[in-house]
Amino acid sequence: MEANYKKKSLFIKRRFYRRLFVLTVLTITITIISLLVFMKCSPDYIFTICIDPGHGGYDSGAVNQTYKVNEKDIVLDISLKLGEILKKKNVKVIYTRKKDKIPWKNQKESLKGRCKISNKSNADIFISIHANNFIKSKDVRGVEVWCRFENTEAEVLAKKISNKLSSIGYTKNRGLKYERDRPLYVLRNTKAISVLVELGYLSNPQDIEFLMSEEGKIQCAKSIGEAIMDYYSRKND
Repeated sequence: MEANYKKKSLFIKRRFYRRLFVLTVLTITITIISLLVFMKCSPDYIFTICIDPGHGGYDSGAVNQTYKVNEKDIVLDISLKLGEILKKKNVKVIYTRKKDKIPWKNQKESLKGRCKISNKSNADIFISIHANNFIKSKDVRGVEVWCRFENTEAEVLAKKISNKLSSIGYTKNRGLKYERDRPLYVLRNTKAISVLVELGYLSNPQDIEFLMSEEGKIQCAKSIGEAIMDYYSRKND
């Protein structure tokens, strides 16, 4: 009787340890697979950029009455194209908006919200994309890139963007502009290296025709992307 009890007890223990072993192996396997999936889904980004397509939703920005074209739509399209280019370079891309919709009730909240998105994401670079307008004269045209005065890194990036865009040849290069001359909230209140790009004048026939075209949008996005990657390469040489 006692021998049968010991035999039965030994059988139960062996079965328990076999199950424990199988469970342990299964747990380790699942953990390893999960880590591999996480590593694959979480690439080591080279840097983070926050792309800010100006305006949006109720705020149309500049408007070309002839073509019924809004600044908010042109800059959104170019911003999304830019983001896709940079993603292929292993850059982490954050947008302040990806649709023609914004959650903020007014301009003050909108500016604060855009800065908050950039700062919260710990972006290395912040780029706000816009287009100009000057209803008094259709002759005024050209690219402008704004940055903070006496911010060397922002100035280097701004120059690269300005030069790349002007090399396309679609408009004039109006050079660098400094926010000391025109206080720009998004440049003053973002922690990242920050620039604001004015792609051209929607009031100018040549600028608007280029910026409306698909080829024009692609070239603008490509040129800005190249400038950003050139800046990154220079900084990390």
